[in-house]
Amino acid sequence: MIIPMIKYDFVLYNADLPAFLEKLQTLGIVDTKRSIRPIDEHSTALLEEITNYNSVFKQLSKIKIENPEPVSHAYTAEHILKHTEKLLEDKEQTTLRETKLLMEIESARPWKTWSMGSIDRLSALKCTPHFYIVSEKKYKAEWEQEYPLAILNEEKGNIYLVVLEQEGEPYHFPLNEAKLPSASIDLLEEELRNIEQRLEHIQQEFEKYALSKELLMSHRSELITQLDLYLAGKGTASAAEDKLAIVTAFVPEPQKQILDDFITQEQELYLCEAAKIEDNPPIKLKNNRFARLFEPIGDMFMPPLYNELDVTAFFAPFYMLFFGFCLGDIGYGIILLLVGTLGKFFMPKMKPILSLVQFLGVGTIILPLLSGTFFGLKLGLLFNIEGVFFDDLQMFWLAIAFGGVHIIFAKLVNTFDAMFRKGFQHGLAPLGWALGLIAAALYAGQSFLSLPIPVLWIKVSLFLGIALILFFTSLSKNIFIRPLKALASIMDVTGIFGDLLSYIRLFGLGAAGGILGFVVNTVGGMVWNIPFIGYLFGGIVFVVGHVAVMALSSLGALVHPMRLTFVEFYKNVGFTGGGRPYKPLTKIE
Repeated sequence: MIIPMIKYDFVLYNADLPAFLEKLQTLGIVDTKRSIRPIDEHSTALLEEITNYNSVFKQLSKIKIENPEPVSHAYTAEHILKHTEKLLEDKEQTTLRETKLLMEIESARPWKTWSMGSIDRLSALKCTPHFYIVSEKKYKAEWEQEYPLAILNEEKGNIYLVVLEQEGEPYHFPLNEAKLPSASIDLLEEELRNIEQRLEHIQQEFEKYALSKELLMSHRSELITQLDLYLAGKGTASAAEDKLAIVTAFVPEPQKQILDDFITQEQELYLCEAAKIEDNPPIKLKNNRFARLFEPIGDMFMPPLYNELDVTAFFAPFYMLFFGFCLGDIGYGIILLLVGTLGKFFMPKMKPILSLVQFLGVGTIILPLLSGTFFGLKLGLLFNIEGVFFDDLQMFWLAIAFGGVHIIFAKLVNTFDAMFRKGFQHGLAPLGWALGLIAAALYAGQSFLSLPIPVLWIKVSLFLGIALILFFTSLSKNIFIRPLKALASIMDVTGIFGDLLSYIRLFGLGAAGGILGFVVNTVGGMVWNIPFIGYLFGGIVFVVGHVAVMALSSLGALVHPMRLTFVEFYKNVGFTGGGRPYKPLTKIE
């Protein structure tokens, strides 16, 4: 199957592009396309507005609402932006004042209830108060006799006191004066309570707007779309610093959260939506452990389109058996199976390729069991067993029958895929072809193999298939015109006949490999009978000869099943292809 992709459009300054891409590399999951657009006053204004919406949305997203009320959408995005920005400014100033006030309260607390009003009253009596802080160790009790002194507070080893200066009399006190708070602690604490109420009110306003914060994202997306559309129509600019970079990124849906966390941290401007076929998203496949091994074979042709069926799991078992048919020797299959199994212990990094070799070896054991070929020897002749293994003529017809099954299977896959993706009627024409081919197969089984197949089955399958082809190849609204438009498609039967004959190559390659193996055995046997040196050189002929035959046959066994897959199977399954492979930015270690 094709993994759904999520599309992101990032907007950033061109100068920031290299650092941004380097960070994406560390994620290792993002496939990107990039373009550069010039920036002018209009795009600058749009970008600034988008940035403001982005910033306000992130601030509102930090607010946790325990019991959210139903959203009334009584506000517009512009209203939320304007008032939230004012609230943020008000909160910043109020919080700053709160911090300073807490410091003032801390410094005023030791002076108890002394206030500026007390100082004013003393001034009316022509007295000037002076304030001091002295440690208990340095405090001298005789000061109380020498000066008009009053102790206001004793706290943390310090003594807070006030000394009055009489107008017209000389004044001197042997300490440095302390700075008195701007107001008494009562007034400061009252102001702090007012500030806390103000912050609570601001928080309530934030919560009210946070309920409608999605309006900000919606409007911001509209602005980014406007910016993208505007930039798409602009030409290039001369200075790189006067350009914007538009980065289109695709990430597989299961890994979306990783990129979302990255965006939250970097606070980039972006649009996000599910990828569509017109976006030309990259193709990443997800198959079971068996089918995944055959993905490199499918990649040799081309990936499917984004809205197309991934047929890897459907052609994989056929390819394995076709390979075995072409290689055509049980002994070669055993060698491949051993090479794949032992190779995993010595080359663990090549485990997927070696697993594929194992399965191809299994296929090369299964199919040649029908003909009984083992290192060029015919087991039926060797052990004088008649009727157990297929002869060459039977293998010839088996190749054609195998091709018929392959094509019918492809038509049925096309049927269900078209019904699922396009609609029920779209799958009826390929179903008609499948029924027609089944009718031909049933007729062949009845005529050449004398199978007890009822004629009614053959007729029903044939005429139903023809009817579906005539009336559903074209989906014209006028049902009487449909057969006329479908007549040309009936000529495709010659193409299917040609496709069927293409499968003869399975028999041809297998038979050729068997003949070459027989030649090696014959020559090796002749050398083997030479006195003294025959065993040595005969063994060399056997080993080198069969290695050469196996290598040559394996090349054909790889290529020709690809041809049957990419031409016959892909055509009948309705495969279009043309997608681009998923190639994420990655950090090279």
